[in-house]
Amino acid sequence: MKLFHGLFLSVIVLAALAGRSGHPSEAKRFKSPGERYEVAFEQVEHRKSSQADPQRDVVHISHISYKISFYRTSEQTPIRSAEYADVYGWDRDTKPAPLESLFKGILWSPEEDFAVLDEEGWASAPGPPHRRAVALGRNLPWSVVPFSMTDLIWLDTLRVIGNSYADCEYSIVEFDGSVGQSRPLHASKSPAGYEIRSDSGKTVLIGTVLDNCRSEEDARQFVPECRLLDLTSMRETVVPCEPKP
Repeated sequence: MKLFHGLFLSVIVLAALAGRSGHPSEAKRFKSPGERYEVAFEQVEHRKSSQADPQRDVVHISHISYKISFYRTSEQTPIRSAEYADVYGWDRDTKPAPLESLFKGILWSPEEDFAVLDEEGWASAPGPPHRRAVALGRNLPWSVVPFSMTDLIWLDTLRVIGNSYADCEYSIVEFDGSVGQSRPLHASKSPAGYEIRSDSGKTVLIGTVLDNCRSEEDARQFVPECRLLDLTSMRETVVPCEPKP
């Protein structure tokens, strides 16, 4: 009986030690909204900086570098991995984001054929968010590519359009997930550019707008133009410009 109890306690101790091992394979996994995939975060590096850091700059800022791995549900081998940095600043009391928050920042395509990581938060010039799309579908011929747009409108399960704002470039961009490439749907012609103004579900109102590089003379001469984009046919019709909602 003593031998049995001894073996039983040994098993408990070993199980407890294994639970504390922190082996990457035991990292918590988060399920995608459609539960087709699971996501795990593995910390690669944690750099802490402060206001007194002599190397204080946009690179030497407190951040945690992660390896984000995507798994098909219940499988043990990741189908895709990508790097991601949680940049959280120099302030002493600022803390890294919880993994739950980082996971919630991931954008999923309608059928979860690809996922878009959240913006990392490095200091940069004004412009569209610098995100990255990660291919998950079995037949997609790409892996990880840039994805920079806001105000997203899905055309189908793989194609999406949105606004791309920079100081001297206001454009409407389309991302095609079947090939992992972006293209301008309406390219900026500074100081005038384009933006999506509203969306009814079947049509999109597109309007011209002046960018931040406009002059006073540009503002005086500017006459806004609007077009209605039919999302089924992708045909556009010139329409009057109504005041912004």
